[in-house]
Amino acid sequence: MDILFTINTEMMLESLKMLLILAGVTWFISLIIEDVSIVDYIWSLLTLLAVCTYAYLMGVDNPVSLVMLLMVVIWALRLTWFLVKRGRNKPEDRRYQVIRKRNSPNFGYKSLYLIFIFQALVAWALSTLFVPIFESAVDQTVWSSWHSLGIVVWLFGFVFESVADHQLHYFNSKVVRESSTLSTGLWRFCRHPNYFGEFCIWWAWFIFAIPTASAWILLAPLLMSYLLLKFSGVGNMEQGITERRPDYQAYIDSTNTFFPGKPRKKVVDS
Repeated sequence: MDILFTINTEMMLESLKMLLILAGVTWFISLIIEDVSIVDYIWSLLTLLAVCTYAYLMGVDNPVSLVMLLMVVIWALRLTWFLVKRGRNKPEDRRYQVIRKRNSPNFGYKSLYLIFIFQALVAWALSTLFVPIFESAVDQTVWSSWHSLGIVVWLFGFVFESVADHQLHYFNSKVVRESSTLSTGLWRFCRHPNYFGEFCIWWAWFIFAIPTASAWILLAPLLMSYLLLKFSGVGNMEQGITERRPDYQAYIDSTNTFFPGKPRKKVVDS
């Protein structure tokens, strides 16, 4: 039972130090450019930095730890590249403008702990999923069916999220649109297919980590599910959206929120 709830605190503290450094550097840059939206660019990089720290401390000399590292690298770089491309030459994101207004004056300094350190701590909590994988991979080099299943689910989630991101970015880049809401492609089957893909990725990593028999691997997917469904994902994105997009109510009435499914009635193509 002790092993079930034990986690390598030395590795965790080392990664926390690295994450706080990255968050601090990014915060300093945000003061110069007066835009805290750049915190989104390092979101996946914070997780990648934590995983690279664990890989460095424990080594990557077996298929289990190597595949885990590759999955995180591919996911993090793809997501960061997309967010940079999407946010290039745009003003500070609406979400952060609201936070800036709510916490003025001196928001620039307050943003260090409200946004940057907060995101570093969230990424640190999420990284508890990876510690047992790299720690147990030193002694456990046998590839199991759980590892294979985890890769399959991860591939599904990665492709689902990537395609959804591409479809939305292409839609938003069109000069002339018949509607302000995308309701075709993957967006026809749920209103947040990109978040659903991210959901699948984190639960895939949980599946991949099942052979470690550690209770800590449950924290990350549960926390990520809460973030996507209630905190910074669906709940945040749809707050007041019907006021900004008159056609969004019809989209809500016809389309599943998070989990893909058959539309409840015909959606007018955008």
